[in-house]
Amino acid sequence: MAKNYAIGVDFGGTKVIAAVVDTARGKVKGEFKIATSAFDSGDALMERIFEVVDGALANAKVSVDDCAGIGVGIAGQVDAERGLLIGTANLSRSVVDLPMADLLKKRYGIPAVLRNDVQIAAVGENRFGAGKGCDDFLCVFIGTGIGGAIVKNGEILPGASGNAGEIGHTTIEAHGRVCGCGARGHLEAYASRTAMTKVILGELRRGRTSIITDLIEGIDPTSNDVSIKSGILKKAVKAKDVVVTETIVEAGKYIGLGLASMVNFVNPQRIILGGGVIDSVDLLFETAEYWTRHEALPHAGAMVEIRKAELGDYSGVIGAAVIAADTANA
Repeated sequence: MAKNYAIGVDFGGTKVIAAVVDTARGKVKGEFKIATSAFDSGDALMERIFEVVDGALANAKVSVDDCAGIGVGIAGQVDAERGLLIGTANLSRSVVDLPMADLLKKRYGIPAVLRNDVQIAAVGENRFGAGKGCDDFLCVFIGTGIGGAIVKNGEILPGASGNAGEIGHTTIEAHGRVCGCGARGHLEAYASRTAMTKVILGELRRGRTSIITDLIEGIDPTSNDVSIKSGILKKAVKAKDVVVTETIVEAGKYIGLGLASMVNFVNPQRIILGGGVIDSVDLLFETAEYWTRHEALPHAGAMVEIRKAELGDYSGVIGAAVIAADTANA
């Protein structure tokens, strides 16, 4: 008998969230989340996942035996067929070839699947959010990094190694800034929230004034550990802070340039933009939309629908749970 509940885990650059999901309705029954950071070992990474899964089950008051499976999305390159985390650019350089699916199955005794974090978000949005009723779209989430996924004929287009859609690692400036992956000139190095933080801190070091110094008490512009959250960026834009507004507009333009290339290459019916900074800062979304249409081929640029993701923080966990349930019940 098919089980409606499944567990979804979304492991990003700043937090990891797990949820028990009613996959028939796309409703979260219980969730648990904690902050995360870079990891020195696979054991430490897995302990965080175990912690949030256990917490979600407790909060949902659901037994693991009532769940069809566990789905995990993580910001990195994965081998979905073998359930391996190959490596990550923004979490840890030392964690490679981690058999996450097998470790989860051993711990909980139910099937487990692994995907890229934006691939799971795309599935969530396709089933219950901004992609509902659309079988041909590009999903892009902007946060600590920038991830993407391509949905074609209602299915994730995986590519030969399972990593198609990595728009954050497309080159937009030859010989440009160093990306977290080690290469140069990638979109992620210009338009992620991490990139925006670096630009703002650089302007503060140059002596420019910004409301950021009031919003983040004791901020040290020389530190590599500063993370300017989306809510802070929202407040600064609302206050018409020049430094932050310039940074957001620049990042939005770069996002638009990257998306325009995707429009020309993939010609999607719809683009879904998500992530905390997109949710919080309308200026970023509006600027990205303008430059996408401005730089894409005229007909494709005019026809493409550009929308915000609708499921918020739940896009990933819902999508991960749906994939787990679909796989287990197939």
